[in-house]
Amino acid sequence: MMDIVRVFLDKGYQISPDAASRLASEEDSLSKAGEVLEAIERHEKKPQVVSIELLESLAREAGPDSVFNIFEIQPTDWDFAGVNTHSMTHGLHPYPARMIPQIACRLIDNYSKAGDIVLDPFCGSGTVIVESQLMRAHQSGKPKPARNAIGIDINPFAAALAKVKSTPIEPLELEKATGEFLKDVDEKIYRAQKEPYDVPIPSKDDFPNLEHWFKPYVVRELSVIRGSLADVQDNDIRDFLKICFSLTARKVSNIYNPGDTFIKRLSASELKRYRPEVPNTFRETVIQAQNKMREFSRACSRDTWTQIVLADTRNLPLDGESVNAIVTSPPYGEERSTISYTRWTKLSSYWLGFTPEIVRKHERASLGASYGESLYTPSKTLNNILEKIAKRNSGLAHNAASFLRDYSACLLEINRVLRKSGACCIVVGDRSLLRVRVPMDKVTTELATEAGFSLERVFYRAIPTKAIPWTVAKGETIAKENVLIFRKT
Repeated sequence: MMDIVRVFLDKGYQISPDAASRLASEEDSLSKAGEVLEAIERHEKKPQVVSIELLESLAREAGPDSVFNIFEIQPTDWDFAGVNTHSMTHGLHPYPARMIPQIACRLIDNYSKAGDIVLDPFCGSGTVIVESQLMRAHQSGKPKPARNAIGIDINPFAAALAKVKSTPIEPLELEKATGEFLKDVDEKIYRAQKEPYDVPIPSKDDFPNLEHWFKPYVVRELSVIRGSLADVQDNDIRDFLKICFSLTARKVSNIYNPGDTFIKRLSASELKRYRPEVPNTFRETVIQAQNKMREFSRACSRDTWTQIVLADTRNLPLDGESVNAIVTSPPYGEERSTISYTRWTKLSSYWLGFTPEIVRKHERASLGASYGESLYTPSKTLNNILEKIAKRNSGLAHNAASFLRDYSACLLEINRVLRKSGACCIVVGDRSLLRVRVPMDKVTTELATEAGFSLERVFYRAIPTKAIPWTVAKGETIAKENVLIFRKT
């Protein structure tokens, strides 16, 4: 980046850090800088400082074919109200606090290029990974070059879901395999309903509180499906059917609302009337998922690669400076006080064979799980808030401090694997502690600066719809998200 700065200084211009960083990220950056300088020299008004705002203004004036097109101002609408966020494999299975596909697509398009490696170190259900393969403009429908992508998550169910969503399967092959599987399962369930039939059911050690969440006959019929999954030879098709099975299990469970962020059991009176149909629910789920996979498989790029890794972002299994861009939405807080991904995925995890020991292991490894005695974090803004919170609730303050220290460690590790001048795009919402708002845009910026990033720009978006109330007993829930764009300095 310093070479870019010198080019401008030699011509008598100062250049702002964000503009220099943007130019430095381009191929043939020095040549591009020379072209920009020539265009500025031809401009009537000579600026004292070449800022990103000036270059965006020149881009609007000059049009898309000019040298300034790399500075074309980003669209201002980040709310994406009313858009379909469940198209293709994005709609295979619910997952809490997903980044919507339209945001992932825009960030990938604006801050990486064809052939780049995009990393999502908190990939969750895999939205960024899927969009890296699709790279379509959601509103215009114009195809754009795909990217290679790596997804990292510490939750085994999330990693399994992300892998299925981002793995295309040839439609005719999938249709034939699922048809045979559904026929086999229907026959086995019918047999189990009509006559004594030895069905291996999960033990209490492998599935705690099983009959609290599922009626006995539902357990039996789900166990038939689970046992049949082992007979599917093709790994990708078996994994696909596992995700369909997971969603079926949620739909026929005793959960009040299977798609909700919080898990609540049906009331006693509701349970008496409740009679879910397992085979029909599974069949409908498979057919719907099959249609979504068909769309994805036909639209996604086959010229790029993806990789989903079960790992801790505080210790990424990647070489230094090995990825070109980061696009991610990290958790907003520790699992005890905010959304617990482990609790939300627990029923699915147990049905898919992840034992309670495995689930607890990953829960203990989540950000903020280790209680610390210190309130210190690398964020001055957060430290001031935590000091006030600690006077009212010391435990809550220490939990939040532990989470933010772990979050800071993740940013350091993300910086290590990102190439110089690469973009790091973070979508994060504010949270509250005892009704005190924690400005996560400011906190993240302070932590990221400490980790070796510089803030390039910030966008804000209102969340049009939510699965949880806007206000709860602990205070306001997240109504706004911050889209932060950093560069590795």
